Amino acid sequence: MQKLNLVVLAIIILMAWGCKEDEPVVATGFVKGVISNASTGAALGEVRIIVFESDSNNPVQSLSSGPDGTYSAELFPGNYYLKLYRSGFDQVPPKGMSPLPFTVLVGQELQKPFEMNPAAVQDGGIIKGKVSDGAKGVPGVLVVAEKEGKAYSAITDAAGDFYIYNLTAGSYQLKGFVAGYTSEESAVAVESSAETVKNVMLTAGAAGTVSGTISFLASNAREVDVTLVHPLTGEPVPGLLAKTAQNYTITNVPAGTYIARATFRNDERVMDPDWIIKNGEPVVTVGSGSVSRDFSLTGSVKVLAPTNGAETTEPVLITGLTPEFAWSPYSSASDYVVEVSDANGNIIWGGFSKGAAGLEKKVTVPSGQTKVVYNYDQSATGPLVPGKVYRWRVYASKDDNKEATGWKLISVSEDQMGLFRIAE
Repeated sequence: MQKLNLVVLAIIILMAWGCKEDEPVVATGFVKGVISNASTGAALGEVRIIVFESDSNNPVQSLSSGPDGTYSAELFPGNYYLKLYRSGFDQVPPKGMSPLPFTVLVGQELQKPFEMNPAAVQDGGIIKGKVSDGAKGVPGVLVVAEKEGKAYSAITDAAGDFYIYNLTAGSYQLKGFVAGYTSEESAVAVESSAETVKNVMLTAGAAGTVSGTISFLASNAREVDVTLVHPLTGEPVPGLLAKTAQNYTITNVPAGTYIARATFRNDERVMDPDWIIKNGEPVVTVGSGSVSRDFSLTGSVKVLAPTNGAETTEPVLITGLTPEFAWSPYSSASDYVVEVSDANGNIIWGGFSKGAAGLEKKVTVPSGQTKVVYNYDQSATGPLVPGKVYRWRVYASKDDNKEATGWKLISVSEDQMGLFRIAE
């Protein structure tokens, strides 16, 4: 430890010697990139970009891409992720997908290009406004616009501002969600190709509590993150988080209905799909008092290669456009389903499709096999592209005649594993 401290001190001294007396020592890095239309390749300007600390989920900076699609954010060393919004395009990452974090180092210029897919709704309306506590804007608030059982959302930036894009015309109910505050629902009338301004006022004092016990099925207990997510958007409500190895308690919960979720980080545990099939999603309705919700986790399917390490979200660099995906056998699995998605969260090979009886598997691997080559069946939407980042996952499936599909999912690999970049 003493030797390491001396090395760090020497580096600091050398950095200081290399600077003029009136120049500060460089202690930041940059994330930069170009944002383009995934369909045409054209540069996308006016993309609203929010930078979040991945360790806390707090927004720390907001910016927009220039006319040439470029953006640049100067950041202190740490772990971050981005969310991108623009009228006429789906948000990045898409609904239901967790963002890919990245690490910024001192003096580093990290390149993070993005592609945005045109939205199904064109010439849609926009709800924009500010979320405030009195006269002060509140950052990191999940703002949800709901209509006819569907919901659309955005996170407020560091100033408390939000924009919800691509809304069909009609009447929406608008509400903000964040730990410690409540907000009233407000009716908002949206017109096509028009902006509607609607501010959200918060009131401090949300006092709901959710507690429960986590059972670890076919796995040993260990500390995991438990959070509450919005039931329609699937997005975590900022601040509603607890760390536990068995019993958890989340306080300062606003009144409302949520779904309990756990293990977004790499901890070798995932929500147990079989438990959810038998018991339903762990839904919890909160008032001003305490409610209880137990649920179960199970061991994840372990991906072997290619993948980032469990302690980092930096994609591993690989060569070749047809990588071989490998994983460890999972007990009781009848077969496996492999899925590959791009950095925006779009599935480009494998996964599932919707059929008459429910989900249908697209790329199935028998239980005696734990390796498969990308696009061996020629069903991918396209080849892997040098320089781009991808994520692959593997699901464990078990035959079950009681299910309409004839099978059920019993586990899956972790959200933040299986990250790789194709060498240029």
